[in-house]
Amino acid sequence: PLREMKHATLVLVILSTTHAAIVRETLVIEEWVADYLRPVASTRGVFPWQQSAARKEPFAIAESQRSVKYMINGSYPGPTLRASENDTLVITVVNRLFSEATTIHWHGIHPLRQPYMDGARDVTQAPILPGQSFTYRFAAYPPGTHYYHSHMDAVQGARGVRGPIVVQRPSDPVKEEFGYDEDLVVFMADEWRDPSACLKLEGAMPGNDVCADIRHASFNGVFGNGSKAYPFPRVSVKAGKCYRMRWIMAGSNTENYQITVSGHNMTLVTVDGGYDVQPVQVRRFNLHLGERVDVILCADQTPGNYLIHAQYDYACALTAGHFVPPGFNPVPTCDFYAYLHYEGAAEVPSDLRGNGGGAHPRPVSGADFDLTKPEGYQVTRPRVPQPEPNEPDVRYTINLGLLGPTYSEATDQPLRKGRWYMDVAEHDPPRSYELPTTPLYMTKGKCGAERTPVIDVPETARVVEVVVQNLSPNAHVLHMHGMPFKVINVANFTSWCGLDKTACFGLPWWDPTTLLDKCPRRLRTPGDPHHKNLVLGGYWGCAYDAATDRATQNLQSPLIKDSFQLWQRSWAVLRFEATRPGYWYFHCHETQHLMLGLQTVFNVLPSQQPPVPADVPTSAEHFCPTVNQGPWGS
Repeated sequence: PLREMKHATLVLVILSTTHAAIVRETLVIEEWVADYLRPVASTRGVFPWQQSAARKEPFAIAESQRSVKYMINGSYPGPTLRASENDTLVITVVNRLFSEATTIHWHGIHPLRQPYMDGARDVTQAPILPGQSFTYRFAAYPPGTHYYHSHMDAVQGARGVRGPIVVQRPSDPVKEEFGYDEDLVVFMADEWRDPSACLKLEGAMPGNDVCADIRHASFNGVFGNGSKAYPFPRVSVKAGKCYRMRWIMAGSNTENYQITVSGHNMTLVTVDGGYDVQPVQVRRFNLHLGERVDVILCADQTPGNYLIHAQYDYACALTAGHFVPPGFNPVPTCDFYAYLHYEGAAEVPSDLRGNGGGAHPRPVSGADFDLTKPEGYQVTRPRVPQPEPNEPDVRYTINLGLLGPTYSEATDQPLRKGRWYMDVAEHDPPRSYELPTTPLYMTKGKCGAERTPVIDVPETARVVEVVVQNLSPNAHVLHMHGMPFKVINVANFTSWCGLDKTACFGLPWWDPTTLLDKCPRRLRTPGDPHHKNLVLGGYWGCAYDAATDRATQNLQSPLIKDSFQLWQRSWAVLRFEATRPGYWYFHCHETQHLMLGLQTVFNVLPSQQPPVPADVPTSAEHFCPTVNQGPWGS
């Protein structure tokens, strides 16, 4: 059976006046040789022939399944970190990797008073070297469902350096309304035998990886296909209880999973961990990379095993029976399964028919919550809407695009061609992100950061508007560190450039037919202004036009997020409040896009940024000394 996700062993020191606590945890990162599809899961029977799914020693694992996993405290996912809102988290990360440095980012956590503890490599700290340790200290805020992962090279997470975070709210309106019995974390990911080969570089078509888009999905660290060696994962519930299911999409390359649970209605209550919404019943929700979704599910059906279906719908067109375009790899499957298992019911079946009550589940009803489509933003709204002013204090347009030339020869230097960028529109040429020699927070961006795009927000600005334009045929999933944003407008492009209307993906910006008429020629913007016909002119986007597009913006009750998907050739308009001092990363969460430069940084309120403690790792300090350093451990 699927290993139950164990609570981290926490030491709580209660502070007498505030009822806050100090929550201490040690995370030890080590290299293990394991079956990469179920690194720690073990299903043993009584008889010798019932050992197919037992955990095996490294030498007993088939070579095709044997891989190096980086596990935290010997587990995958890493231990669940639990705290209450505004507790102080004191987390020591011990790096026992043989030859790799690391950092840990607290995805969804906003270290308001400790911005240097965000864990972003060479933005807020230098890496923790092999054999060394570092103690992170920050407040547990905002409350909700979050996760932690390596922010070193985007591949360490794929090897296993990731785990859940749950921050409870003392006075929780969701708990008060629904009175659910328990939390239930479902940690979704994609699994790779050799992520370094598959996810660092791009394939024959820029924007796509070297390997297939997906081969295996995992539920709480376990892949299953119903075979004896890989039985379907199970998510266990007790009959009669109601659960706050905290779904986390912590993958590496897979952009999303469409999630359904047979026989059980779900009520959507929270998005991206800390942002409660007006409760709405859903029959399916789309969980994008980096996103979190909380739903209320009651185990109120006849006991049995009910199918959970996670579909990577973007990859379905690359499965057998479909035309696979040149430059793409065929995908073995886009459908992955687990079972909602009622404790005491029969064992999980080896097929997709369910058993007990799950053999004949009742129909489910409700909305489709899918933020790929603009109508998804109308399904619900914040529980407490936060209206926006008509005009921001400052406005930026950030373009996402591909710079030429692309790879053409086997001898081309890796990571130098076909670079992505995420830069303000007025910067010419656009800058692909390159690591500063010394963390930005230490130098305030004044040294060793000449090729690093940093957006210096004026200190007089409070409301910041960002028009994000995707000038490529690839979707991107973007994540903001340190602060949430409101999605006030999105392009309605899926109606003519969606999964079922794929002709626009391969057409050049200058296409003379009527297929692209919904994007006027004047708005078709090549991603590389100096190589407009890069890859036959196919890398372009349809620009935002304020004169016509402002009519669809929502200033009264926009959804609040920290991660979202930006569709192909599309745009979105975001707002955030520049009230949190720090250097805040804004980047694509797909592994190879991050590696190739699709990232930028907002510099907010530099005059109010607190001194960085002397123990926070830095680098090249003999060339770029720390500007404002505080005492060790402060």
